[in-house]
Amino acid sequence: MEDEKIFKIALLTSLFGIVGMIFTAGFISPQKVQIEDLNLGMIDKEVSVEGVVQGVKKSKNGETYFIDLTDGSGRLNLVIFQSTAFDMEKNNINITKLNQRRVNVVGNVVEYQGTLELILKDAKSLKILA
Repeated sequence: MEDEKIFKIALLTSLFGIVGMIFTAGFISPQKVQIEDLNLGMIDKEVSVEGVVQGVKKSKNGETYFIDLTDGSGRLNLVIFQSTAFDMEKNNINITKLNQRRVNVVGNVVEYQGTLELILKDAKSLKILA
């Protein structure tokens, strides 16, 4: 085969692959897990957790929120940084009033001082279910 034909085939294959990834990216959802199933192998992975808010605390400097989330299988600390909290409040979600509400959250698993936590992905990653 000529080099020009090989180049055209490779180019078309690449373009189809890129277009395919763009169209299917919206259908990829994070892994839904229970809190007890979170483990060190999930660090830096995006997951979805559903549970009831048991408490809301603010950091000493007032810039970060810590939400105690439980789903019946365990407890998890959900961290919401200031920029995300600000965006949530612009969308009429009052973080301090989430206590005892059922929520679905999407975030990245991190380890902080030996404990697994979830960092909220963005303001749209917290949905109030009840």
